[in-house]
Amino acid sequence: MLRGIDSAASGMIALQRKQDALTNNLANAETPGFKQDASPLRSFPEVLLQQIRGKESVAEARMGTLSMGVYNQETLPLFLQGTLTETNMPFDVAISDQGIAPIEVDGRTVKPTAFFAVQTSDGAMRLTRNGRFSVNENGELVTATGDFVLGKNGNRITGLDPQLKDVSINSDGDIIAFPNDPQRTRTIGSIGMVIVENPNRLIKRANGQFELDEPGMVMVTGNLPAGVQLHQKMLEQSNVDLSQTITDMMANIRLYEANQKVLQTYDKSLEQLNTIGRV
Repeated sequence: MLRGIDSAASGMIALQRKQDALTNNLANAETPGFKQDASPLRSFPEVLLQQIRGKESVAEARMGTLSMGVYNQETLPLFLQGTLTETNMPFDVAISDQGIAPIEVDGRTVKPTAFFAVQTSDGAMRLTRNGRFSVNENGELVTATGDFVLGKNGNRITGLDPQLKDVSINSDGDIIAFPNDPQRTRTIGSIGMVIVENPNRLIKRANGQFELDEPGMVMVTGNLPAGVQLHQKMLEQSNVDLSQTITDMMANIRLYEANQKVLQTYDKSLEQLNTIGRV
């Protein structure tokens, strides 16, 4: 009986964590560049481990041992391309990397992902897909949260005029002032990009930013690789599917309520046992 209580309780805890992830996805459905989190529920982890490691007996590998319920170990960002929408803002930039070729990492096929490189106020380097940029009062290119956009040289992009509207950003990230005036045309800087070969190793931080859990982030210093382009005056929208997210939330609530009823049933059974014991 206590095993059943543990199973129902673990289900409620896991479903609560999944609901938190779904709620966060829904809250950021309109955030440019946001990548939704998947929150898979895992059951029978010991059986899974035995099948991966291998067993002398096929029957033993299939049977395994019974676990104490389900668990939600982590949330995993999904790096699918979001829809690109036009904004007509001169410093808005969207990444398109659907054409980048998949590679094999540790025996698995993964798709590399491109990110903007930014620097936080404490000097840390972060990665983001949110290309809603603007120019601050010091002439620096910054994100919507005030972080500094880094150039291909790894330094902040400076020397911009906040009032400058006649500016072009090409597909490789070069920022060109007065592109149609030969007498005044000049390249101010180039937006820094990082190609992460295995985005599954990224750690999600605040404001939709990421960082690598290991050293080795290398800025693209030349032209962007094949399959990666930047689009000026456009933004990549979040890849959250609103209808699917709402459906998942409703199903999650029903499952949570089902586990509650299981606990209530066990509670009544234990209460009856205690009553019999007192008699």
